[in-house]
Amino acid sequence: MLFAVDVGNTSIGVAVFQDDSLVFKYKFYTPSRLFKRHFAQLARFRSRTSDSDVIVASVVPRLDPSLRRILRSICGVPALLVDHLTPTGMAIKLERPEEMGADRIADAVGALCLATPPLIVLDSGTAITFDLVNRRREYIGGAILPGVDLAIESLARRTAKLPQISFAPPPSIVGTNTEQSIQAGIFYHYLGGLAYLIEAYKRRLGTDTTVFATGGLSAHFKKRIKGIDRYEPDLIFHGLRRIRDIQRENRSSSRHQA
Repeated sequence: MLFAVDVGNTSIGVAVFQDDSLVFKYKFYTPSRLFKRHFAQLARFRSRTSDSDVIVASVVPRLDPSLRRILRSICGVPALLVDHLTPTGMAIKLERPEEMGADRIADAVGALCLATPPLIVLDSGTAITFDLVNRRREYIGGAILPGVDLAIESLARRTAKLPQISFAPPPSIVGTNTEQSIQAGIFYHYLGGLAYLIEAYKRRLGTDTTVFATGGLSAHFKKRIKGIDRYEPDLIFHGLRRIRDIQRENRSSSRHQA
């Protein structure tokens, strides 16, 4: 049994794997006053097996100590928090690898589980990120830009007459009221910008590059942006599962060598 946890700035996702099958998942907001109660749902799975692991991709460092404590008390085993030093089977070729988010590491490893590199991962959440993996299975960088909700919040906060709205794909590229105008501006701005980046990155990596889309808002873009090959909403969880498997393989190899 594997408990995989994705701690983002807006929400926390939890997935439970039985062997290679994802059997249960849920999500709640970050942070939450019911933090421990949300994780308590995992206790019913713990009773099914004595062999379990916990792995976490967190981009909210202030929550990490309480995460470790709560997950240990509920799941009965210490949690592995992924970082740039965690063995993943993927080399990180950045100037400062320690700055790389655990979510981006897990996304890239998840893509490597599902396709042969070169690969691009587009993750649309609080921020929108691009992650690039070359033919040698090396992570070579990418891009970070404000997510859709951040862009909408910024407009509302910095202007006197523009309201805070909920995002949805607009009915037309031409807005006929303020809300639709904001939706059209945001939506088509991102459609054009994301398509441009995909095209530019494929010129760098190769025309046979597989492009993955993931993250909560990617569902709005997946059929509208030329160049996206696969939409995988659970990509980060599959990456975390693979990273856990590598840890187990390394431990088994060390025991055999001893």
